[in-house]
Amino acid sequence: MHYRSIVLILLLIFTSATQAQELKSVEEYTQRGISRFEKNDLDGAIADFTKVIEMNGSGQEYCYYFRGMARYRKGSTTEAIDDLTKAITLKPDPRFLDDRGNLYARVGDLEHALSDLNKAIELSPQYAKAFGDRGLVRLIRGEVAAAETDFKKCFELDSALEPRFKAAANQLQQRAASRYLHDKPADVEITKFGWTETPSKALVAPSSAPIAVTTTGVSATGTRVLGNPGEKGEGGPSQVLNPSGITTPYPRTDSESTRDFIDYKFSVTIKNTGSKTIIGVKWAYFLEPKNTNSEALSYLFATKTNIAPRKEKVLADSLNSSGRSTSTKVPSKHSRELYNERVAILRLDYADGTSWESAGASK
Repeated sequence: MHYRSIVLILLLIFTSATQAQELKSVEEYTQRGISRFEKNDLDGAIADFTKVIEMNGSGQEYCYYFRGMARYRKGSTTEAIDDLTKAITLKPDPRFLDDRGNLYARVGDLEHALSDLNKAIELSPQYAKAFGDRGLVRLIRGEVAAAETDFKKCFELDSALEPRFKAAANQLQQRAASRYLHDKPADVEITKFGWTETPSKALVAPSSAPIAVTTTGVSATGTRVLGNPGEKGEGGPSQVLNPSGITTPYPRTDSESTRDFIDYKFSVTIKNTGSKTIIGVKWAYFLEPKNTNSEALSYLFATKTNIAPRKEKVLADSLNSSGRSTSTKVPSKHSRELYNERVAILRLDYADGTSWESAGASK
């Protein structure tokens, strides 16, 4: 959360502090509270801002705000929300609303979080960070299209925020993806899995202008690459890797030609150990870094099939680079040893009309 601009505002309000050894005035307590907050002396900051509030000094909305942020840093989120609520009552500043919205999101109250972020944007339509924060909340709620729109608006208003929010979105996606690894269907056994790189060529047609291509990776079957398996969408978890909504011009030449690409083929061999025929499988391929400083990769595929009881079949799908934006991250055979690879079954559809779905998809 950003405090610097609010600190400057509060310092402008209180400019008459003295250098006395014993603090007596509201201004002196306020300035010392700010100094302590900046130095992460949270108990001292809370004491000073509480004193200003008790003295009924001016600028109390900022004192409530900073006391709330200090309490949040100490782990008292509920008390922090209470203080920000008092600050907002005195002054409905969009920054206060944005931060309270973030605190609500941290405790899982997404309805109140979204309400605060909506109000912050209503009060300040050019407030880029509020759009990014609302995008994250919508991502958690599974509102993927709306999240993409918010991220796009955020980056248009302030491109410097793009790396920060993309990283935050990726962390949400990876945490959601990890839920699937602990939930397995009883009637399917994974016997083998892997992936390969294959050189390929694609025909490039002439065009008078760049053609916008979504940054979300698309597999050869049209399935989008996994970003957040916990996001609900039509027919199960939504399948988005990059929630930014930004489009990237796909390079075209002036005359028809071919270009070299790399296709990534993912496969899993599964055995139907149950009594019902399987006609559809949603499965995810995870590459988890052995070094925790590296970024995990995950991909989602949906495959129509027909696996009779006690039969085994190979499911395969490809991530075709000729239809993939360069922002979609892919593995490399040269760095393969840096990852642990796993496959998870997310959903099974049976011929009798029933289905099984990972519990992670409903969270």
